[in-house]
Amino acid sequence: MGREIIYKFLRDVNMNRKRLTLRKAASQRREIPEDFKYNKKKLKHLKHILHNVNVALGTLVSAHNEFSRVKGPDISPDGLLGGLGYVLPVKDIKESLNESIKSLSDVADSLADELTNPHWSAEDDSEVKKLIKEKEEVEEKAEEVQDEDSAPGDDESESEPTEDENEDEPVEPQNKVPHDPPKDTSVTPEDVVTSKEFQKTASNDAFAKLVKESLVRFSSIGKKA
Repeated sequence: MGREIIYKFLRDVNMNRKRLTLRKAASQRREIPEDFKYNKKKLKHLKHILHNVNVALGTLVSAHNEFSRVKGPDISPDGLLGGLGYVLPVKDIKESLNESIKSLSDVADSLADELTNPHWSAEDDSEVKKLIKEKEEVEEKAEEVQDEDSAPGDDESESEPTEDENEDEPVEPQNKVPHDPPKDTSVTPEDVVTSKEFQKTASNDAFAKLVKESLVRFSSIGKKA
């Protein structure tokens, strides 16, 4: 439990640091040299990149929506997914998908703004207009995901306590079943010879001692006769 808390803390710190870096980078002003000449032949690469980012963003949104429809207990008995070296809590995977959608959406905005940069002279480019519309449609779905995650709701992890949370709480049985009276634990020579259960539970020394005593008893009975 302690390791999961530390892991989540470090992950949140790392994510917040990345967000702050992206915000600073997005808010900074560009200083483009006046003598820089844009090669319009390279514009096609930016178009292809934006299209692929739009496709990837739409795929991420679909994955997030599909994952949100699945209840954690239905796919994981311990609230985790993965194997050795790649084990992640179900809740963290959903949060990672959400963060990926935000990051990729920022990338799409940046590329779209670059394509509409006057230096490229692509304001009337039909492909650019189509890509911008494509991006806006995908981002509408991404914003719906953000709204759903920010809306208050029941958290599966809170509604179903884990084993670690239950360890400190005493569990009282609902229906008390009366215990059977203690059985007679005395051992007779017959028990020593025939009882398989006793042979399994008794130590070798104790078993040998009881066998020896039973043999002595049987031998004494023969002498008395």
